[in-house]
Amino acid sequence: MSNQDIEAAWNYHEATKLAYINLRTKPPLYKSYPSLPVVDLPSDLPPIDVPASEAVAMGGSGPRAGEGATSTSLDLTALAQILFFSAGLVHKLVLPVAGEVHYRAASSAGALYPIEVYLVCRDLPGLDAGVYHFSPADFTLAQLRAGDFRAELTAAAGENQDVGSAPATLVFTANFWRSAWKYRARGYRYCFWDCGTILANLLAVCSGLGLPAQVVAGFVDQRVDRLVGIQSDEEASVCLVAIGAGSQAQPPPASGRITPQVIPSTGGGSEKIAYPEADRLHAASCLVSGTEVTAWRQQGGAPDFPRKSQAPPGGSARSPHPFTGEIGGEIGTGEIPLDQVIRSRGSTRRFARQAISRTQLERVLHSSTAGVPWDFLGTPGASLVDTYLIVNAVDGVPSGAYYLNRATRGLDLLREGAFRQEAGHLCFEQALGADASAIAYFMADLGKILPLYGNRGYRTAQLEAGVVGGNMYLCAHSLGLGATGMTFYDDEVTEFFSPHAAGKSLMFLVALGVTAELNRVRPFRSRIGVLLDSLARGAGSPMPTNQE
Repeated sequence: MSNQDIEAAWNYHEATKLAYINLRTKPPLYKSYPSLPVVDLPSDLPPIDVPASEAVAMGGSGPRAGEGATSTSLDLTALAQILFFSAGLVHKLVLPVAGEVHYRAASSAGALYPIEVYLVCRDLPGLDAGVYHFSPADFTLAQLRAGDFRAELTAAAGENQDVGSAPATLVFTANFWRSAWKYRARGYRYCFWDCGTILANLLAVCSGLGLPAQVVAGFVDQRVDRLVGIQSDEEASVCLVAIGAGSQAQPPPASGRITPQVIPSTGGGSEKIAYPEADRLHAASCLVSGTEVTAWRQQGGAPDFPRKSQAPPGGSARSPHPFTGEIGGEIGTGEIPLDQVIRSRGSTRRFARQAISRTQLERVLHSSTAGVPWDFLGTPGASLVDTYLIVNAVDGVPSGAYYLNRATRGLDLLREGAFRQEAGHLCFEQALGADASAIAYFMADLGKILPLYGNRGYRTAQLEAGVVGGNMYLCAHSLGLGATGMTFYDDEVTEFFSPHAAGKSLMFLVALGVTAELNRVRPFRSRIGVLLDSLARGAGSPMPTNQE
């Protein structure tokens, strides 16, 4: 390349320009199929008056086929409740600056909503068997295929009999560009967090309706994508949820290869930017055959990991702050019902520096960490994630760093002290972390998860962290508290909770506290951030070994 080959200068200049996110390429929030017939979902939905923390703690539990289950009560109205309260559009507001803003049932990073929902069902009261796409914008189902395709989905899930016997299974997919548009390669993580918060709502709603549900992480990706008619390089399946208990009778066997179909739709976005790291990870985490799915799912029977009562080394041998789920009265006493919580909840933008009660914290922790009904974990209540906390202001609990010990059902004190500045810094220099009463950090030991479950274990760990975080949203709001999820400085969180958390990686976090009367973002810069900025600008003082 010679000096006169000026393309190098142009390429570099264009690649290093600073600008705000390109709003012209922002993907639409909704996907639709204008050419397809639609089924209107009933809008006059019965209330779900179960206390939110009780529904969350149940986590989609219920009888399954072969366990004394009888014919399911799932019908179009119950299905509408599940879809509305998990992924629906709950209300709209017109703001002076932003115009019309849409608020959905579950939280989403940047309010980008990259998750789409599809339905595969048998004949239900009020709905014919088929494959459908759910549209939150107009609360309808667009029929993609007519007929009972549950056998195809069962085969894709490695002959999972919960899928085979369930009258309906929801397929959750991610439009990765919808998140990557703002968050670039890191947006791949956020898609699983967003799916997790939807699943938290869904599992709680199913519990409130008395319908069993199982989250299915093991399936042949390409086969599911083909069934719901999506292109895997643009939109891809991330999990399934089998809903309802069926009879012993199974759907007819899948009859050969499903015909691929590409139906014109809107909402995909344009001028996409490729992020190869995310693309490679997703491709490497796909399962390609029913045999591989079955083998992957059976890894959950491994003797050493994961265990419901696993307690990593390096922490306190005592649990000075046990919780039982009954402190301060029966769970659910005085709480807001689940449907009202979902209709009214929203992410807190500013916390008042007020203490919450120990009872409130214990109820949130007790219900939120009861476990996800996975298809691949052999032990009920087993988990891929560990919960750590920074307690800033909780009556009856000294300020400090803690580990939630699943064996003793208590909080192990790792280090006592005032850590508001550290919390604000770890939460990506946000005031929310410094002002919150407590921050819960969901960490995973990838060194154990990946050798056992492969790259797909990374997806499931991120997804479970999103579910636990979504549970905390629901429980906090049911108790009149605020909650919000945030991004973070990855390695610094691990370092803060070490040696106990050595080798673990943070998947997601949620801050809890009292929402400020003026719920707007507060400008913030921690002392740690100021020091780091000074050092980056050339100050010569070494970093202190212990931040105050």
